[in-house]
Amino acid sequence: MKTGIQTLTATAALFLFAAVAQAQFTAGDLAVLRVGDGSTTLASSAGPISLLDLTTAGLVQSTVNLPSGSGGLQISGTATSEGQLVLNADDQSFTVAGYVPPYTGSGSLSSRTSLQAPRGYATVNYNGTVSAVTTLTGTYSGQNIRAGFVSGSSAWFAGGNGGGSGVEYYNGTSSLRIENANTRVLGLYGGSLYYSTGSGTQGIYKYSGLPISATTATAVLTGVAGQGTSPYDFALAPDGNTLYVADNALGVQKFTFDGSIWTFDYNFTDSVVTADKAYGLAVDFSGTDPVLYWTSPTDIWKATDAGAGAAGTSILSAGANYAFRGLEVVPEPSSLALVGLALTGLFSLRRFKNRRAC
Repeated sequence: MKTGIQTLTATAALFLFAAVAQAQFTAGDLAVLRVGDGSTTLASSAGPISLLDLTTAGLVQSTVNLPSGSGGLQISGTATSEGQLVLNADDQSFTVAGYVPPYTGSGSLSSRTSLQAPRGYATVNYNGTVSAVTTLTGTYSGQNIRAGFVSGSSAWFAGGNGGGSGVEYYNGTSSLRIENANTRVLGLYGGSLYYSTGSGTQGIYKYSGLPISATTATAVLTGVAGQGTSPYDFALAPDGNTLYVADNALGVQKFTFDGSIWTFDYNFTDSVVTADKAYGLAVDFSGTDPVLYWTSPTDIWKATDAGAGAAGTSILSAGANYAFRGLEVVPEPSSLALVGLALTGLFSLRRFKNRRAC
């Protein structure tokens, strides 16, 4: 005899394929953040945000536009440190941090106070559903907000420090500064929160777990011979012994760990000799050789790590009046998440039938 949960799961499975078919992001594809509307010249003032789902060959499959009007979310059109895309702890959604309109004052968004241009964030899940924007009170005043990460009802942010907030923790009600560090990108590896910084001693740093009170991160990658001085996004291999770092002057750098020290191996550059800028970074570790994807403002680049640095190939250009920022490889949904998608399809169908029956 089937238990209630077995019956529910079996019923939900009947709707699994229909529910997944409605998803806006496909496992194995890339989720890429783009700023701009394609018609207005990008400027330091606000730009609308969209997330693209594209294949690893660079074919756009779908576009999710975040609300950009009052109570929506925007970022600077020219601040390349903003708009980093971070996969959340649930592995089923992304966090986007930015500025919540309407605005007062003048000048760049980051130079305005938190009253003139409130900072906030939204999440976007596999279905392309955009959450309501959460406005943060008093954070990053006069500073960039660059990246966010969500776990349950809690969130962490990276951005400018000083009069701003550095690394910020939000518990669903109020915010707390974790560390007064000028940070760029966040990432969760092995249950611990990491960040990159191009200020002070540049590199990658790590907290023990997910910090909820003031503390100082421990240096992971700093001062390595050959290391760049302007790190942005980064990706740590599942075994913890390979680290790729996007640098906005050198391209993507590879480092390996021998159990004692990190060593710089080589760079992956883009095919535009004068550029070699990398900001967002995603690495697919599922195959024999890791496959790297990174963004410059104008292009998304791809290279395979077959044992030596190589020039990346552009798989997609942003086009006029657009710019790329952060990106992530879309992971495989967990079985529980698939059941959730199926249930969403089931309940949606039931609501539709009920409306038709009225």
